[in-house]
Amino acid sequence: MKVAAQGIVAGPASVTWGRFMAFGDIAQWHPLIARSSLEDAPGPGGGIVRALTTHDAAAIREELVACDPAARRLTYTFLNSPFPVSDYRATVEVSETEIPGSCQVTWTATFEPDDPADGPRLRALFANDVFQTGIDALRTQSERPETAATP
Repeated sequence: MKVAAQGIVAGPASVTWGRFMAFGDIAQWHPLIARSSLEDAPGPGGGIVRALTTHDAAAIREELVACDPAARRLTYTFLNSPFPVSDYRATVEVSETEIPGSCQVTWTATFEPDDPADGPRLRALFANDVFQTGIDALRTQSERPETAATP
């Protein structure tokens, strides 16, 4: 099953990309994440692992499995999550737009729901509640200069 969300964020692509590249700092900008940190040991694929806690106390562990800074694209997988899915693989890409001073964020994922009947609900949850909420938060933060990150 595939899901996607995208949006335009005011500000340079390098700044928005910098927020995603700070893999362990997602709690600083994503409103669903209360705490985030990097683990000391690499994941099973050899990538960086982040531990997340949502505002409703759910624990998630994700491994960064691919990163292409030149293309501003990274991919991560779930190691552990409260979501009833397997083979979850998400990709974030930040690209320039033709609108001066803005960039586009495209966030996609593929996964297999444990129960196929639950697929539409999970697709909506990831697209709207996770991805679009994160993109909207980046959009809001980019409008406030005091919160802008530097690459």
